Amino acid sequence: MRRPIVFVCHSLGGIIAKKALLLGVSGEQAKVQDAVYGVVFLATPHNGSNIATCGKIIANIVTACSPLNPAKRIIGALQKDSKVLLEITEDFVPRTSTLQLVSFFEMKMTSIGFYKTMIVEQDSAILHVPNEVVIGQNADHREIARFDSLHDRNFRPVLSRLEVFRQDIINQLQSTASSRPAREGLGTISTHALFEIPFSPCNTFQGREVLLGQMEAFFHTSSAPIAGQLTFAICGLGGSGKTQAALKFATRNRDKYPSGVFFVSASSEPSQAANVSQICESLKLGNVSNKASSFNEWLSRVENTDWLLIFDNADDLESVRIAQYFPDTSWGHIVVTSRDQGVIGNVTKDGAVLNRLEVGEAIVVLLQKAGYLSPSAEHYEEAKMIVELLGCLPLAVDQAGAYIRSRRKTLTSYRRLYKDRQNNILKFKPRLGEYDNTVFTTWDINFEQVERDSKEASMLLLLFCFLDASNISETMLDRACSPQKRWNRIGEMSELAPIDAGLNNNLIALIKDEVAFDDAIEKLLSFSLIHLDNDVNGLRNFSVHPLIQHCASQRVPLWLQDQWRLQAILVVCHAFPRNKYLEPLYGDLGRSRLPHVVRILKEYDQLAERQTYPASVKDQLSSMLLATSRFSSTSWKRGAINRVKQLLQDSSDAYLKVCLAQRESSLLRMLGEGASSDKTLEEFVHSTILPGYDQSLEGDARWNAQRGELILSFAENLIANDALTVARRELLQWKPIDPRSSSSMERIVLRGRNIILGKILKFQGHFQEAVEVLDAVLQESKIDSFYEGTGWRRVLLCNLGDLYCELQRPADAQLLLEPEFRQMVDSSSQNISSGRRIQLTLAESYVRSGMYEKAEEILTSLAKLYGTIDDPDSLAKSGIFRVWASLARIAHVRCCWDEALFNWNKACSALQSLGRPNHSHSGLVQYAIAHALSKLGKIQESSDVVAKARYLLSSDGRMYWIVGFDSYWRDYIVEGIEKTLSAS
Repeated sequence: MRRPIVFVCHSLGGIIAKKALLLGVSGEQAKVQDAVYGVVFLATPHNGSNIATCGKIIANIVTACSPLNPAKRIIGALQKDSKVLLEITEDFVPRTSTLQLVSFFEMKMTSIGFYKTMIVEQDSAILHVPNEVVIGQNADHREIARFDSLHDRNFRPVLSRLEVFRQDIINQLQSTASSRPAREGLGTISTHALFEIPFSPCNTFQGREVLLGQMEAFFHTSSAPIAGQLTFAICGLGGSGKTQAALKFATRNRDKYPSGVFFVSASSEPSQAANVSQICESLKLGNVSNKASSFNEWLSRVENTDWLLIFDNADDLESVRIAQYFPDTSWGHIVVTSRDQGVIGNVTKDGAVLNRLEVGEAIVVLLQKAGYLSPSAEHYEEAKMIVELLGCLPLAVDQAGAYIRSRRKTLTSYRRLYKDRQNNILKFKPRLGEYDNTVFTTWDINFEQVERDSKEASMLLLLFCFLDASNISETMLDRACSPQKRWNRIGEMSELAPIDAGLNNNLIALIKDEVAFDDAIEKLLSFSLIHLDNDVNGLRNFSVHPLIQHCASQRVPLWLQDQWRLQAILVVCHAFPRNKYLEPLYGDLGRSRLPHVVRILKEYDQLAERQTYPASVKDQLSSMLLATSRFSSTSWKRGAINRVKQLLQDSSDAYLKVCLAQRESSLLRMLGEGASSDKTLEEFVHSTILPGYDQSLEGDARWNAQRGELILSFAENLIANDALTVARRELLQWKPIDPRSSSSMERIVLRGRNIILGKILKFQGHFQEAVEVLDAVLQESKIDSFYEGTGWRRVLLCNLGDLYCELQRPADAQLLLEPEFRQMVDSSSQNISSGRRIQLTLAESYVRSGMYEKAEEILTSLAKLYGTIDDPDSLAKSGIFRVWASLARIAHVRCCWDEALFNWNKACSALQSLGRPNHSHSGLVQYAIAHALSKLGKIQESSDVVAKARYLLSSDGRMYWIVGFDSYWRDYIVEGIEKTLSAS
């Protein structure tokens, strides 16, 4: 059986192929002619070319320079409608009846020197015979035969036609008939199994199971909620894998579409029309003039109900009308891939927006593409760092793997190179890659269109480039462009306008104009340059891929980048809440903004290398960082304080400096560094107070209030050193400028002072007096809205709750604390420092009420929570001690001695972590351990522990630091063990 031959010919090659089939030959050469099954013509000038004269000049140049020495007579014959070409074509037409023919024509002009022209016109590239398939290509004369990759848009139609030829040839070879009529009948294709996709999903395809499951449920669930024709859109950023996901769905569900699977490139009207024409030819619909109508009619036939139609890259829906191909039927499935998220709900009934790959999936793609067949644990770790740098974008990860493999790089060297030469790496395009564009160029057309169509959207995108890529909330943007509360010099609240904070007036106008802002957001969403996340309280959150941030910012000059860097810094600074009194939602807002603070500090460092900041910007950064130093980890708090010290190094703002000293002192005390806390206060006095500061500050209520905060911090240090009497004296020395008419800031300091005075009374054991002082503060605070929900108020409630427990009024403690705790649970803030403090006091109230199970539930949860804190401060360490001491007391009173011993040893370890191994609390813990040992019959061991406990307990005077533990428990346990030892 002879082997069929298919010629694929470009330009003049088609003329040569035609002539070869017409030559009179015999023997083996005749068999070769007879074996030709079909010809694919790529821009062959069947009727001559209108640049033949130019061709003669080019041929002369090539003749002088090339050993190929092209014949000038052949070039001359290319003159339009030349006699030679006409004769070849006329002789070839009869031969076409036995051949399968496809003619591709170019649709773009080719650059020749300094001008462009169409090398082969459409009419010249077509034979105009009945069985000819004609397809237009969005390519010039060179590009029509040069393909960048397997996924090149112009390669797909060629490959598809060759696949049709291949299938027909297979059918022929399987047929028992070998006559000419059988061969001519070869062109009849069974549309029952037609599968018209340009290529298979890439071999590194990973993940997207949620999306594929969603699509399968939407299309194939019998109880589908939507009647009639089902349409689904896959939207997302360029390079996110939309086409690959659609192809994966098609191949995975191929058997569900016996009527056929059809793929249409909707990137432009010509490509869409060409693909539909190609499909019509595959379906043998005849040489009809209106391909769209003919295809639509076929899809509408009742015998063709199970089909899938994919419209790929439908990004410009205003210019490319895909809806004209949607048949008016109640059957069939349509999938649209688009960067425009507006497709969902407007063009299709349902859809999904593709996010980045999961980290694990991206690692697999990278390692497979890079050729790591048996990766080690180190390879996985290195790959993880790389995919995180690339934001897990499929295109970027795939091309990173291709770079590593083709350039023989290690993962480590690629990561280093990416950090040093990011632009170069992102512009890399593998020679035989599966993608048409590099990471850097894949969004170029979208950036250009945004810049051309909407300066507002362009402005917003540039701002987003210098913010944290995730969770850019509408709330933050709105706050940044609205007046914000600040303390003024008279100690009252005032508002700082965004324009006075340095915000761009055009940016303010855009964000405050709801319609204009929505238009800009819609434009960015239409290209998936940003992602719209879940609404929060009716306001939206946006995110942008880190690579979009990089590529978009690199398109503009450095001076414009710096302009928007500064705006991003000012947006975050102005929007960040300053303290708990000015902002009821200070904690919630502040914690959610920390990622943006981290990002703008990096941008600040870049900008500071090139220019000097004005003092106002440094002051805003300092003020914001002091506010952030109340959140997150210990390392963050230290870092924020150190940043402020650098920023204020040359500042003359005494108010910010006193704020810094107070905050640093408080932080060091909480970290258990009392000596360093004292030193900070001393240095401030020596550097700012003693040299002589601006005397006008004496009448400045804001300065006076902050000086009062400094005294409160000093008093807390004294209390930590057991100097209660001295602390009380220092506290009473501070007064408002006008005691008869205190400013709001000064009233806050007075309340803070009175709370500390109440604590001193509590520590001294004067419980009833302490209740009276603290209850007066509580009642007074209820009239001020700025005090509600603050950390100080919760501290106040906890101190009152402790006192109620000491006075054997646990029910009153519960009545006070349970509503506050429920409110914190509702806002998911129960695990912050003040929330943990409330839970500790609540647990104590349950212990005193005999509600042990309820207390254990809280304490066990707190033990787990404290265990997650990487670098606990002294407050957290104290909380850990209280948790284990409380659990130990519960086990003790239940006579669960082994459990009690375990918990007491845990409490002992917590005290060592606090740096108090010789404190009176250690003595009490040792007494409790001795008591448990005696109950277990270990009398000698118990006696040895008691000796140590007596020594530790005698080293300190009696102080009531921890509710219950230093009062009734001390009496109970010391008396109990001493009686046991006396009896023995």
